[in-house]
Amino acid sequence: MSRLVPVLLLLLLLPLASVAADWDGKPNRYRVRLDAQATRAVVEADLWQQSDMLSMYNVMEVPGLPNGQASLVEDLRAIDADGATVALKDLGAGDYGIAGGRRIRLSYAVRLEHDQYPWPAGMEEVSYHTDEGVMATGAALFFADGDAPVQAPIEVDFDLPQGWQARTPWTRMGGGDRFRVDSRRELVSNALFLGTAHAETFDAGGVELTLVLGKRYRKSAPLFIDLLRTQLASYAELFGGPPLSRRYLIIINDHASGDGGAFASSFSQFVQGDADERNRVIWGYVMAHELLHFWNGLSIVPADHREEWFKEGITDYLTIVTLARNGWLDETLLFKRLENVPRRYLIARFAQGLKMSVRDAGKDKQPNRQLVYGGGSLAALALDVALRERSGDRVGLPEFMRALHAEFGKPGKTYALADLERIAMSLTGSDFSGFFNDAVGSTSHFDIRPSYAALGLRMDSFVEEMFISREPGATPAQQARFQAVFGTPAVR
Repeated sequence: MSRLVPVLLLLLLLPLASVAADWDGKPNRYRVRLDAQATRAVVEADLWQQSDMLSMYNVMEVPGLPNGQASLVEDLRAIDADGATVALKDLGAGDYGIAGGRRIRLSYAVRLEHDQYPWPAGMEEVSYHTDEGVMATGAALFFADGDAPVQAPIEVDFDLPQGWQARTPWTRMGGGDRFRVDSRRELVSNALFLGTAHAETFDAGGVELTLVLGKRYRKSAPLFIDLLRTQLASYAELFGGPPLSRRYLIIINDHASGDGGAFASSFSQFVQGDADERNRVIWGYVMAHELLHFWNGLSIVPADHREEWFKEGITDYLTIVTLARNGWLDETLLFKRLENVPRRYLIARFAQGLKMSVRDAGKDKQPNRQLVYGGGSLAALALDVALRERSGDRVGLPEFMRALHAEFGKPGKTYALADLERIAMSLTGSDFSGFFNDAVGSTSHFDIRPSYAALGLRMDSFVEEMFISREPGATPAQQARFQAVFGTPAVR
């Protein structure tokens, strides 16, 4: 049969298709029941399924789990409003074909075994157990429409073991563990903690933060809160306003990786050993980095993987800058951080042998992590210096980020490299296309020494060894530029 449909027939069919796909006006509801040992989560959902794809999000293949976290799903079933079975076609990677445009009732179980597998980004970005409960991301628990982001209200209800509570960044409905969720993104891209861990909620600059602490870190709460308040205030000033979300959840537990992961309105962090002033240079850096992502990465969102360097590299560099300005880094620690910037880049280029551009490295972020983060933070430092040099030190990266946030810090709006070039030109009157090509678009080596020299610093290196020091012959303009960027680093 010909694929060309007569116009009259098409006009007759379109209204019917529209009616069939219209949302029925009822909320999308999820109920999550955990067994007493938190080994399984049974999920029942009443959903309006708009498209022909039902999905789990952020699926990552790992050894033993060819479909990532979707491989831990059991007994997946769907029925329609009349109780008839709805066919599901397993497409792999957590995607299922389904006849959409109707309400379905979904049921399945999730084996909470995620912490037994080597996730590329770490289990702190998927799910893990502690002796006080279980951390799980929405992407490890929930199926949602894989194509159309239906605007139906979302409600989630938890049925937990006795004495447990659900800690989420969502809006609590009533006095139990029932929550209203603002969007599909907020549902699947957030960390949750279900259990008995200590939690503190406090206001910081108009943002409500809930801090969930594993028992090892309860005594360190004042240290965490002090740093969070200080950094949050700096970021609001840096970006010219608050992030998109006004309620955040932060989960901290003990693990040797010491890593963290940021989500739409939450982040999950591991600390290696105790958290005190001595190792704050490590855990405080991770915490400050993830907090900054609430602006750069979650409020200001890149169009695709090619600007992953900007999301991670700018965040890394501005974390160093603000920690120094706020007195969390003295000059010795600041220089150690600045030495790490080119070191990571050189490790990627010469130890790992990564030949792609920094932009292209974002396509496979975890294996290319050193190039994305190292090359990205290298480019960020160089961009800050270039903006200042080309504007007669009138503007720098803070002014650039405020302009970017003002234009792109809006739901559903994304930026591309051309937007970064345009904003840089508007601030300085200078064409930055060549700069961005050299810094992140080329596969050749990018020399950061001139940028350090413009700050009155000298970099000496041998292979992966880096040493940053003040240049005795630095001009007053270079010294003033260093002061404008980093302030006067001092111990708090």
